[in-house]
Amino acid sequence: MIMADKVLYRCPECGLHYEDEQIAKQCEAYCKEHQGCSMEITKLSVERSKASGNPQS
Repeated sequence: MIMADKVLYRCPECGLHYEDEQIAKQCEAYCKEHQGCSMEITKLSVERSKASGNPQS
């Protein structure tokens, strides 16, 4: 996904987007293993950043 000239990486398990590919892969691995999201990883998502009004960049 490309958003405002930024490439975003999507976790195929939960659908959250991340600016960092490695974090998206960590999210995918966690979601697969635990059938749910990690709050520590989720807080790094683009969606969470938008909801809190804090841009990640």
